[in-house]
Amino acid sequence: MKYLIALAISLLAAFTSFARADEAAPVQASVQGQASAGYDYSQDLDIAKVVRMNTAAGNPCGPVQGHMTYIDSKGVQHELNYTRLGGACDKG
Repeated sequence: MKYLIALAISLLAAFTSFARADEAAPVQASVQGQASAGYDYSQDLDIAKVVRMNTAAGNPCGPVQGHMTYIDSKGVQHELNYTRLGGACDKG
Protein backbone atom coordinates (compact mmCIF):
# COMPACT_ATOMS: atom_id res chain seq x y z
CA MET A 1 0.00 0.00 0.00
CA LYS A 2 2.85 2.38 0.84
CA TYR A 3 4.36 1.73 -2.60
CA LEU A 4 1.05 2.65 -4.26
CA ILE A 5 0.86 5.91 -2.33
CA ALA A 6 4.49 6.75 -3.10
CA LEU A 7 3.88 5.98 -6.78
CA ALA A 8 0.74 8.15 -6.86
CA ILE A 9 2.57 11.09 -5.31
CA SER A 10 5.58 10.64 -7.62
CA LEU A 11 3.36 10.57 -10.70
CA LEU A 12 1.45 13.57 -9.41
CA ALA A 13 4.67 15.56 -9.07
CA ALA A 14 5.98 14.42 -12.47
CA PHE A 15 2.79 15.26 -14.36
CA THR A 16 2.53 18.74 -12.93
CA SER A 17 5.91 19.64 -14.38
CA PHE A 18 4.42 19.22 -17.88
CA ALA A 19 1.71 21.81 -17.31
CA ARG A 20 2.51 25.34 -18.41
CA ALA A 21 2.43 27.85 -15.58
CA ASP A 22 -0.38 29.88 -17.16
CA GLU A 23 -2.57 26.77 -17.62
CA ALA A 24 -2.03 25.18 -14.24
CA ALA A 25 -4.69 25.87 -11.67
CA PRO A 26 -3.47 26.53 -8.16
CA VAL A 27 -3.30 23.40 -6.08
CA GLN A 28 -5.38 23.57 -2.93
CA ALA A 29 -5.41 21.29 0.09
CA SER A 30 -8.27 21.39 2.52
CA VAL A 31 -8.55 19.85 5.94
CA GLN A 32 -11.92 18.75 7.19
CA GLY A 33 -13.42 21.67 9.13
CA GLN A 34 -10.73 24.18 8.10
CA ALA A 35 -10.43 26.69 5.27
CA SER A 36 -8.47 25.67 2.16
CA ALA A 37 -4.76 26.33 2.32
CA GLY A 38 -2.21 26.56 -0.49
CA TYR A 39 -0.17 23.41 -1.16
CA ASP A 40 3.34 23.25 -2.59
CA TYR A 41 4.69 20.06 -4.17
CA SER A 42 7.86 20.33 -2.09
CA GLN A 43 5.80 19.69 1.06
CA ASP A 44 5.53 16.18 2.44
CA LEU A 45 2.04 14.73 2.75
CA ASP A 46 1.11 12.45 5.63
CA ILE A 47 -0.96 9.84 3.77
CA ALA A 48 -1.92 6.69 5.62
CA LYS A 49 -4.75 5.66 3.26
CA VAL A 50 -6.08 6.95 -0.05
CA VAL A 51 -9.87 6.95 0.09
CA ARG A 52 -10.70 8.18 -3.42
CA MET A 53 -8.98 9.58 -6.52
CA ASN A 54 -11.02 11.29 -9.26
CA THR A 55 -10.08 13.09 -12.46
CA ALA A 56 -11.96 15.45 -14.76
CA ALA A 57 -14.40 13.90 -17.24
CA GLY A 58 -12.98 12.85 -20.59
CA ASN A 59 -9.45 11.75 -21.32
CA PRO A 60 -7.61 14.59 -23.10
CA CYS A 61 -3.90 14.85 -23.78
CA GLY A 62 -3.01 17.79 -21.58
CA PRO A 63 -3.46 19.09 -18.06
CA VAL A 64 -6.60 17.87 -16.27
CA GLN A 65 -7.91 18.49 -12.77
CA GLY A 66 -7.64 15.68 -10.24
CA HIS A 67 -9.05 15.28 -6.75
CA MET A 68 -7.79 12.98 -4.01
CA THR A 69 -9.35 12.23 -0.64
CA TYR A 70 -7.02 10.65 1.89
CA ILE A 71 -6.65 9.92 5.60
CA ASP A 72 -3.48 10.87 7.47
CA SER A 73 -1.74 8.83 10.19
CA LYS A 74 -3.85 10.55 12.88
CA GLY A 75 -7.12 9.50 11.22
CA VAL A 76 -8.02 12.97 9.90
CA GLN A 77 -9.53 13.07 6.39
CA HIS A 78 -8.06 15.54 3.87
CA GLU A 79 -9.00 16.53 0.32
CA LEU A 80 -6.46 17.60 -2.29
CA ASN A 81 -7.09 19.19 -5.70
CA TYR A 82 -4.26 18.97 -8.20
CA THR A 83 -3.41 19.24 -11.89
CA ARG A 84 -2.05 16.21 -13.74
CA LEU A 85 -1.42 15.05 -17.29
CA GLY A 86 -4.38 13.39 -19.04
CA GLY A 87 -4.16 9.71 -19.94
CA ALA A 88 -4.55 10.14 -23.73
CA CYS A 89 -0.93 11.31 -24.02
CA ASP A 90 0.25 7.74 -23.36
CA LYS A 91 -1.19 6.57 -26.68
CA GLY A 92 1.27 8.71 -28.68
